[in-house]
Amino acid sequence: MKALCFDTFGSPEVLYYGDVAEPTIKADEVLVKTKAIGLNFADVYRRKGNYHLVGQPPFIAGYEGAGEIIKLGKNVKHLNIGDRIGFADVPLANAELVAVPVSHALPLPQNISFETAAAILLQGLTAQYLTTDSYQIKPGDVVLVHAAAGGIGQLLVQLGKHFGATVIGLTSSKAKKQAIVAAGADDVFLYGDKTITGGDLWSYLTSAEERVRRSTILFDWVAKGIISVDISKQFALRDGAAAHAFLESRQSTGKILLIP
Repeated sequence: MKALCFDTFGSPEVLYYGDVAEPTIKADEVLVKTKAIGLNFADVYRRKGNYHLVGQPPFIAGYEGAGEIIKLGKNVKHLNIGDRIGFADVPLANAELVAVPVSHALPLPQNISFETAAAILLQGLTAQYLTTDSYQIKPGDVVLVHAAAGGIGQLLVQLGKHFGATVIGLTSSKAKKQAIVAAGADDVFLYGDKTITGGDLWSYLTSAEERVRRSTILFDWVAKGIISVDISKQFALRDGAAAHAFLESRQSTGKILLIP
């Protein structure tokens, strides 16, 4: 199969589109043919060597995507070949085929496209826990969103308004202000005040049931128009180096997708 790979750490030029062995699925896994893959800064950090990677080259980044099941592990009973699923925390996702544990397989409603799922799962689930678990936003709250033009930032703006808060967005340039206004922010300022934030999505995605519960809520918000995902640009998976360079340029607003 084809995958976006790298053998050494460095700039986007270390990425190449090459042949690697197909995954061998375990008894409790399914093999997914990817249709859309989410690109995140975590992938940049892995490419640079900032995040620890196990094993030997070629390395494959990526943790988020969506596609169709083409093979079932022998213990898989509740999923079927042809099912449409998304996943938010499965390694080696920058490939045509990905082995997905059944505990991480998130069924996609028919009104959620592969592109929407790949664009919204990691960022949407992060925005979800920040606005409902880390702190429950209430009517009358004032919320300051750092990096409000980015993918998570725009979702935080939309959810903040949905929960009744006054939302102020921060961004780095005047060129990005319009995206924040379009997301519904009450006001937008350039950087010059400071914020401290913290949190970890993996503290909340603790079981198969919790992943499904949270993704169901997220997809329902999309279906009802409470939040919408801004897909900034799509690149072919073979053009992953260009996608990484575009992400690092800070020119994008919203989400970048890789399409196998």
